[in-house]
Amino acid sequence: MRRPPLDLRELWIVREIAAHGSIHGAARALGYKQSSLSRTLHLLEGRVGAALFIRSPGGATLTPAGEAFLRKANDLLDGALSLYEQTRRWGNGERGLVTVGIESCIPPGRASVLLEPCRIHQPDISFRYREGTREFLSHLVEMDFLDLAITTLPSTDTVLAMTPLWSDRVVVVVPAEHPLADRQSVLWATLARETFLIGTDNAGHELHALLKRRMTQGGLHPIVRHHDIGSLRVIAVVANGEGIALLPEAWIGFLPDGMKERIVAIEVLDGEGRPHLDYGAISKKGGGSPATLRILTALKATRQSV
Repeated sequence: MRRPPLDLRELWIVREIAAHGSIHGAARALGYKQSSLSRTLHLLEGRVGAALFIRSPGGATLTPAGEAFLRKANDLLDGALSLYEQTRRWGNGERGLVTVGIESCIPPGRASVLLEPCRIHQPDISFRYREGTREFLSHLVEMDFLDLAITTLPSTDTVLAMTPLWSDRVVVVVPAEHPLADRQSVLWATLARETFLIGTDNAGHELHALLKRRMTQGGLHPIVRHHDIGSLRVIAVVANGEGIALLPEAWIGFLPDGMKERIVAIEVLDGEGRPHLDYGAISKKGGGSPATLRILTALKATRQSV
């Protein structure tokens, strides 16, 4: 097999020149001599038979060929980093680091409590955490930048493996002075004329989907107002009397005491049972480092014992 015509260093240099807009800027960022980068780029362009940049006194601009080259170069560089991270974790074997993503909308402490038994009973494994949206964390898991992520479980099929972990009952939250505040429970039909406030985090998307599903089954169409904030912050707007909201009941414990005094949580009843949100761990299908597989096995055992 003949040697590949390109190496990662050349791809990296092209990416840095494009990012900084000049060979001089890339050389300064990389700690290389400008003449060295210029020569590397000149040899690369000669080898591929196309100019990748238009040079001018103002800097370097990608040509159409350069833009196409950079798109593929980015894929190869990201893939190389993914390969390195995956192999490094495998090299740790049964001992090592497990990188865990936590969805931003999950209240503080929930994931940590879940992983605490793993940390105690498997002290040879350490954790590194990263926060983000479900979509972002899912992408990192697919690219092998994360071993697993704890998120709200999607309602649609996914290319990732899903390990259910817990469910939170969903209640409707109303202002303390609301006419329904003295009710122990309500039907969806009772809420048909109310304005539901929905956040833009993944929990908000899931709560909105649940609301539409339960309402439309009864021939109802919910009134919804979206806010570009998280689902927990939405409750502050509810407390101000601007509408009502759905919320996992367990999340109420994370609200400030002053806010809890200004809201009331009411159970919602229908023929399908109590509404709820599901949470779990997402990971690559059919694989992972030995340390990751041990953690997933422990999480499954925790779920079964609940």
